[in-house]
Amino acid sequence: MTFTIERLADDLNFGCLVTGLTPQDLEVEEVRQRLRKHWEIDGLLVFRGGKVTPDYQVALSEVFAETIIHPVREIRHPEHEKLIRLVSDPQGDDEDLIEVDGVPGCGWLPWHKDIIFTPKINHGGILHATKITSRGGETGYVDQIDAWDRLPDDLKQRIDGLEVVYKFGPVESSPWCAREQVVYVKTGPANRSMYERAERDWPPVVHPLVFTQPATGRKALNLSPRFAQYILGMDKAESDALLTLLSDHLWDSPAYYHTWQPDEMVLWDNWRMLHRVTPGPFDEVRIVERTTLGGDYGLGRILA
Repeated sequence: MTFTIERLADDLNFGCLVTGLTPQDLEVEEVRQRLRKHWEIDGLLVFRGGKVTPDYQVALSEVFAETIIHPVREIRHPEHEKLIRLVSDPQGDDEDLIEVDGVPGCGWLPWHKDIIFTPKINHGGILHATKITSRGGETGYVDQIDAWDRLPDDLKQRIDGLEVVYKFGPVESSPWCAREQVVYVKTGPANRSMYERAERDWPPVVHPLVFTQPATGRKALNLSPRFAQYILGMDKAESDALLTLLSDHLWDSPAYYHTWQPDEMVLWDNWRMLHRVTPGPFDEVRIVERTTLGGDYGLGRILA
C-alpha cells in the first residue's frame, strides 16, 4: 500500500485527495474502512494516479455502497449498465447547445443534487472524465454541512423542520439554480424525452430543508437549487424570498472546482454535497462517465 490521503485544500472544511490507490489496495479491508471513513467525514474524495478502467471505477464505487442502475434511462451508458455516460458535443445532432451570459457552450449544469426530483436520492457516485476539453467543463462542489455551519443561528432555527417541493422541468422552472443568464439554443433528444415524460414518471416530491447525517449527527442544509419549486405550506412571496436567500448563501459558500486531468476520479456524497458543471467550449467534445451509489436516506416522499 503506497497510496496517500491528504486534505484537498487548506481553505476548505471538506474534501481529501487520495493519490496512488490501486485496484489491489481495494482487496484490503483496512483500506476499505479507511476510505469509507473519509467519505463519511470529508464528503468529497479526489482520486489521482493510476489507470482508470470501467471495472476499477465500479469496484471502487462498491467499496462505499452497492452500485445501482440509474433511474433516468436517457443517460445510461450503452455498454456498461452500472455507468451513466454524459456527452457534451454541441456540434452533434443529439446534444444541447446553450448560451451562458451570451457565450455559446455545452455541458453546463447548475447547482443540484442528483435525482432529488424523485422520492429516493442516491447516496453518491464516482465520476471520471474520459474526454477532456481544453478549457471549461470544471465540476464544482459545495458542502452543505459547511453551508449549514455558516448560517446564523436565527436562520437555522427558522428553517429546521421545513420541507421543499421539487419537480423535474426545464431550467427556467428553477429560478434559484443559476446566477448566469442561460438560454438553450438547442435542446437535444435526451432532455426533450425527459421533459415529455416528467408529468407521468416524476410527480412532485418533498424533501426536508435540513438533513442530519446519521453517522455523525452533523446537520446539513438540504437544498438543491435546481428542481426546487417552493417551500411546503408557505405563501409564494415568503417561500421565494427564503429560497433566494438560501440559494445565494450556497452560491457564496466555499466551493471546490475540479479541473479534469486524465485518469482521475471524484467521489461525492450526494446526501450532503451539491455539484455543478461550468460550460465547455462550443467546438469541443467532453465525455464523462459515472457510477450511481445506492442507499436512500429515507426522508423524501411523493407530494400528496
